[in-house]
Amino acid sequence: MTTMSAPKITVEKDYDGYFERLVRSWVDRKKETGESFNNSRIKISSGPYRPYAVSYKIEEDTNTICLDFYSALRTGFGELGEDEIDQLVELL
Repeated sequence: MTTMSAPKITVEKDYDGYFERLVRSWVDRKKETGESFNNSRIKISSGPYRPYAVSYKIEEDTNTICLDFYSALRTGFGELGEDEIDQLVELL
């Protein structure tokens, strides 16, 4: 199900709002393209000891994309490449 309106963002765990701001910038980026959103909700979580910068899963029953970030990403440990960000923006 695609929707023109921006997804509702829910934050489960964040550090000083870093990941919420990051995801909101991706939502704005998708809005600028004029493309419809694939999900009506975005759930953000983060924490230490992740073997990835960000992982995602789609909860089809609630039309939610769940993004889980490695917390140290915000301080420069690890990175997200532009191609990865483009793919995540498209998934939104």
